[in-house]
Amino acid sequence: MNPKLHSNRELNDYSINDSFDFLTKAEAIKIFLEQNSASLEENKMIILYGDWGSGKTSLMRHIANTIEPIIYKPIFFQAWEHEKDENLALSLCDALIEALDDKTSEIVKSFMKGALLTLKGFTNAVTFKSSHLLEKLGLEFEFSGEKFNEAIDKAFEKGHEPSFYVNNKEFKASFLAIEEQILKKYESQKLLIFIDDLDRCEPENVLNLITALKLFFTYGKRSVFFCGIDKEAVTKAVKTKYKDVVKSEEYMEKVFDIAFSMPKTFSITKLLEPYFPGETVLRDGRPIKNTILIESFFNTIRFTNPRHLKKVLNKYEIIKSFKALSAISENTRKLIPDIIVEKNKGNTFETIYCLFIILLYEFHLEDFTELENYEEKILKYIEPSIEFHKLSSSSPVNYDSTATNLRQRYFVTDHTKTSLSTLFANRGNAHSFSFTKFLFLFSHSEIKYLAYIHDNDLTGYDRSFNDTRLLTSYCKFLIKYKEEVISSASDYPIWNLFEMVKYLL
Repeated sequence: MNPKLHSNRELNDYSINDSFDFLTKAEAIKIFLEQNSASLEENKMIILYGDWGSGKTSLMRHIANTIEPIIYKPIFFQAWEHEKDENLALSLCDALIEALDDKTSEIVKSFMKGALLTLKGFTNAVTFKSSHLLEKLGLEFEFSGEKFNEAIDKAFEKGHEPSFYVNNKEFKASFLAIEEQILKKYESQKLLIFIDDLDRCEPENVLNLITALKLFFTYGKRSVFFCGIDKEAVTKAVKTKYKDVVKSEEYMEKVFDIAFSMPKTFSITKLLEPYFPGETVLRDGRPIKNTILIESFFNTIRFTNPRHLKKVLNKYEIIKSFKALSAISENTRKLIPDIIVEKNKGNTFETIYCLFIILLYEFHLEDFTELENYEEKILKYIEPSIEFHKLSSSSPVNYDSTATNLRQRYFVTDHTKTSLSTLFANRGNAHSFSFTKFLFLFSHSEIKYLAYIHDNDLTGYDRSFNDTRLLTSYCKFLIKYKEEVISSASDYPIWNLFEMVKYLL
């Protein structure tokens, strides 16, 4: 099967395409919702935590499309698409009304009026365009929160504004009526209202909608709200509004009754299989599937966000297409390493180098630039190391001779032209530094001092780099497969990777 470019759109049905093995999680939540329908009358607020791009939308879409319709009528509200209305609570009311055939009935008008009067408190100090609700009442203009309140008074020609108690009571009654109308139409027992893309909204809008859901929309006796949210977005929103007075965890615990989380560890084998067929032979003679080795690479550097993975694989597919293009110049073709193009054709580790440089260029440009500025990085290694030698040595330390010695031992002289086969050609003596030099091509520059490191004893690398940064994790993956890296070395100039992504991507 030939791989195709991945769409950035959410999936609707995991049974058709479940590249990340999320079906088990989705089915478990769906069964929970179906089996606990009665219990959810008192526990109406459900949250699904997951990082941006982790697949929350796809999981919720699958649940919405496969849940038992006799039990639930799903309604999907993508908050970010309606953020231009500013008052997301009013836009949610629009989404509910869209499920009805008759949008001009007295029940709908009563609901719209109640929504306007009750939810207007969420428009303080903002300017926004009128929502569809307002348009249905003949109010189409752009206005501030203050003008909004004035407009409502004029629109309904009240001698005085009803109390919040009265507005609240009317909204509750009209919401129950709307709820009943929708459920009657679809012959379902409950509404299951999905709120998605909140983590893409402005902080104030995030909290406004969550607060409105908790305070007003839970009036419904037969409605369950299922929100997909990135914890970082909520933390940012809570800090923006409440500073350090309220902690985001406490805020979310008070609002949401039940919480689920997107899988933090999951298999990406299905996603990788079309791209990397074939096997690699390990040092002990044991064959290992390329997909397993490359999955280990992604897991080691903790690069497992589904959306990010798809983007990297799309870029890889572009590079692969260039390699197969007959019209491409030979100089350009030389920039591309011997990547896997079909079963048993291609170098697995050169493929990993290619994937790594792509993800650096796309998602960690600072690290990409740090590696590219190799000479500048060497100075950041040498200077603190010489200072360390001065402090730890009883005899005087000559800067120039020590710097020269460190350069010869740990660093590549002509890094832009050096191939791995050339670098590893002189391996064999007890104090070889060729693999060490290879590691320092990809190590970050923040180091206290250079511990003594050589190819046969790489424990000093952990002393020099005892952090969990992306570049360090990558180097520790290379250390794990040191013999395989060396045995697979070709004449490909490793620095061509940087030119490849800049010119071709």
